[in-house]
Amino acid sequence: MEENLKRVLRTPEVLFIGINGVIGGGIFLLPGQVAGLAGDKSMLAYLLAGIIAIFIGLSFSEASSMFTTTGGSFVYAERAMGKTVAFTVGWMSWLTFIIGWASLSNGLVSYLSALAPGVAPYKDLIIIVLVGLLCLLNTFGVRRGSMTVLFFSIVKLIPLALLIMMGLFFVTHAASPAGNLGAPKNFGQAVLVLIFAYGGFEMATIPQGEMVNPRKSVAIGVIGTLVGVTLFYMLIQVAAQRLDPALSASTAPLADAGRAMFVGGATVMTIGAVLSIFGTKSGIALSSPRIVYALSFNRSLPGVLAKISPRFQTPVVAIWTTGILVMILACTGTFQHLVLLNVAARLYEYLLVCIAVIVLRIRAKDAHRPFKLPLGMTIPVIAAALCVWLLCQESGSQLLAALIALVVGLILYAISRATQRNAN
Repeated sequence: MEENLKRVLRTPEVLFIGINGVIGGGIFLLPGQVAGLAGDKSMLAYLLAGIIAIFIGLSFSEASSMFTTTGGSFVYAERAMGKTVAFTVGWMSWLTFIIGWASLSNGLVSYLSALAPGVAPYKDLIIIVLVGLLCLLNTFGVRRGSMTVLFFSIVKLIPLALLIMMGLFFVTHAASPAGNLGAPKNFGQAVLVLIFAYGGFEMATIPQGEMVNPRKSVAIGVIGTLVGVTLFYMLIQVAAQRLDPALSASTAPLADAGRAMFVGGATVMTIGAVLSIFGTKSGIALSSPRIVYALSFNRSLPGVLAKISPRFQTPVVAIWTTGILVMILACTGTFQHLVLLNVAARLYEYLLVCIAVIVLRIRAKDAHRPFKLPLGMTIPVIAAALCVWLLCQESGSQLLAALIALVVGLILYAISRATQRNAN
C-alpha cells in the first residue's frame, strides 16, 4: 500500500526531532547514579556510551537510507528478517516506551518531593493522576497532544544551559570533582544506564514518509543528534559535579547541584526538571499508543487494540491500555530497576537493527544505499557486539523480565495470526 503522507520535513527539522527525542528526563535523573557507579571515570562513561550510540546510529542511518516509508526499525527488520521478527521489534519498542514512561514517572515524583517534601507519601496517587491526565489529553485528540510536546520541548533546554554556564564559568570553589568521586564501582553498568539517556535518537528515523529528502535527512539527523548530545551531556555532568561534589548520593541530582548556583537555584532546576520530565512523558504518551495501535491494525495483535473513539477519532483502547500498564509499572517498580529493564528492551531493538543491516548487505547487496557505511560490515558488526556486551551488564532478573515480556508478545501475536486464519 502506498503512503499518502505529505513530505514537509526538512533536514534541520529532522535533526531537532532527534535532539528533542534524546534530551529529556534522563539527563535530569542520571548524573548522580553515573557519578556513583563510574566515580572519577564519569566523563569516560559518557564518552563510551556516546561512541556506542554513534555506532548504533550509523547502522540505523544505512538501514534508513534504503527506505522512504514510515516505520523506522520495524520496516528494516521486516525487510531483512520477515514479519515475525519485525513484530518483536515493534513490540519491544512499545515496551521501551511504556517502561520509560513509568521510570520517568518515578523520577518526576523524586523532583517534586525535593521541591515539596510533603508530597512523597502520595507518590502512587500523583503518578496515577498524571498518567491519567496525559491519557485523557491524548484521547481528546492528537493536536492537543502534539502542542503539549512542542511547548515542553522548548522550555526544557533553558535550565540545562543555565546549569552548564554556572557550573563551568561561575562556580566559586576550586574543588576537583574527579578527586571527590573516587574509583569506579561498576563502570560497565554506568555505561548501561546511560543508554537510557541516549535513547530516542531513533525517533528521527520514523517519519521518513513525511521527509522531503529522507535518505539524506535521517543520516544527518541521527549522527548530528548523537555527536551534539554527547558533548552536551558531558558538559552537564562536569558542571553538576563542580557544583555538587556529593552528587552521587542524590536522588534529584540537578536540583542539588542547583543549590550551589545562586539563591533559588535548586527551585529553578527542580521546576526545569519537572517540566522536562513531564514534557518527555507527553511525547511518550503521544507516540507509544500509536505503536500498539499500528501492530493491532496490521493484525499482529488482537483487533480490539485498534479500536478508535467514534467522537475523537483517536486510538482510545491503545491509549488507555498503555496508560494502565504504565501506572502499574510505575507504582510497583523503582526508577533504577525500570531504567535497566527499559535499556534491555531498547538494546533488543538496536541489536535487531544492526543485524538487519548485516542481513541486507547479503540479501540486498545491490539495493540503492545513498548512505553506505565504509569498511563493509565492520561497523554494524561492532555495533551488534557492543549491544550484546551491554546486555551482559544487565542482571539475570532484568534479562528474564525482558524475555518474559517478549514471550508474552509472541503469544499474543500467535493468537492474533491464528484468529485471522480462522476468520478467512
